[in-house]
Amino acid sequence: MQEGLPCQDAWLAVAAPHASLAVVCDGMGSRPRSREGSRAAALAVRDAWRLWQRSPVGVVEDMIRIVEAAWRLRLGRVAADEASTTCLFYAEDGHGRAAQAQLGDGLIARRGADGAVVVHPSRSEGFGLTHALGTPHTLADWSFALVEPLAPQERLVLATDGVSEDLEPGRIGDLATWVADELGALQHPARALARELRNWPVPHHRDDKTLLVMWKP
Repeated sequence: MQEGLPCQDAWLAVAAPHASLAVVCDGMGSRPRSREGSRAAALAVRDAWRLWQRSPVGVVEDMIRIVEAAWRLRLGRVAADEASTTCLFYAEDGHGRAAQAQLGDGLIARRGADGAVVVHPSRSEGFGLTHALGTPHTLADWSFALVEPLAPQERLVLATDGVSEDLEPGRIGDLATWVADELGALQHPARALARELRNWPVPHHRDDKTLLVMWKP
């Protein structure tokens, strides 16, 4: 929450044995309907994922194009430029492949079983500029890749910039391990994580904060 406004982040996760999905979206605070935009984007990714799963040869670009269209359809009468939002997702297709894609600020990272951390590269927009659904952009402004699905003991991290801007690159793996091993063992891990995000250790950082960690035992 920022300046008394409701949270403009949205997230969605589907953890399934054969094909999982993780999404985080950050509505742009300068747009009046961004809260609706971020929620519509999370659902649009789920819409696209369900269709993308049907083919073992679909490319990441196919899923992104469906996301763009599904987002506008879910907005209905809401103008896209009033509901701008970033969009980051990880999606398994159930055929031994996975997609990672990012439009705008935030973080996608993976910590392997050996402790090595790989950060998904984001597109550099320049100072003060953020690509987003609802702002002028092309497919080239997305950063995306076809990757291997999560392996056992691997951790996936998705975060909006309210979290990622305060993370030291060398501590991303520690954060993923702490969430999975410490908070994940609690009876109500989501509540515990929400409490930690509300008590964020960086003073005066009032931006909305969403952190999603997914792993396979």
